[in-house]
Amino acid sequence: MKPKINLPTGEGSLVWPYKMNPDNIIKAEANCLICSEQLEDGTSAVVKMYYRRGFANFIRGIILNFRAQREYRILRHMAGCGIPCSIPLSWTYGYGKEYGFYDLLYTRHIPDTISLEAYLSSVSPADQRIDFGPLFQLLYNLHQCGVYHGALSTKNILVDVTGDAQVKFYSIDLARGWLFPGSILGQRIAWFDIHKLVRKIESHLGPGTCGPYLAQYGLGKEAIEKFYQDTRRYKSDSRKQKRIKNTLKVKVFFYALLTQINLRLR
Repeated sequence: MKPKINLPTGEGSLVWPYKMNPDNIIKAEANCLICSEQLEDGTSAVVKMYYRRGFANFIRGIILNFRAQREYRILRHMAGCGIPCSIPLSWTYGYGKEYGFYDLLYTRHIPDTISLEAYLSSVSPADQRIDFGPLFQLLYNLHQCGVYHGALSTKNILVDVTGDAQVKFYSIDLARGWLFPGSILGQRIAWFDIHKLVRKIESHLGPGTCGPYLAQYGLGKEAIEKFYQDTRRYKSDSRKQKRIKNTLKVKVFFYALLTQINLRLR
């Protein structure tokens, strides 16, 4: 793990923690900065910084691990299981006057890839002859090895479409992820994990596109029918369905919390 970094202070506008070309900034939000960086050893890295995190979040990080720390461990576990993902390099945390408490995560840049969202948005449906089999195999392996992604979406899946015989997919951005001691296949949280990804893909390619791939993931015919029924209800904007979604998120959080506590008490 890298030593803690003393970030520069500034007035008014945000001061980035690195001297960088603005073109290297991949995403900049109110509490998160993602940029590319060339490390001293020549490694092309992606740096993710969570900042302006208050004292309550710091205490939460002490109990449940910091967000960057948790993501680092999940990615390291995935890489060890042979699941295609962004390879973690290091993580650190600290405090800066302009940022509050912050976490930093370094991962290896994956060349020749674009997000699945960008790919689906840039190619007409008639030309999107992409085999999602490897992607749903990735999801199966992900859940089998105890990983809950927490933010599975087409924007958090990278795809290599450089012309190889088989398209390659990579899972990235597990900031909301959790690592459990055993498989979560067949559990509610696994369903919750993949429903958004299926909805996003089918918004581009049409309803039912993912049905055969859900079968490859391991769902039977009745389970697939129930999955689509639940997904239609889940994406509703009604107040009732929003309560259902929020309740499920709370259940996932407490399930993860109890798992972490049990692991520490062993």
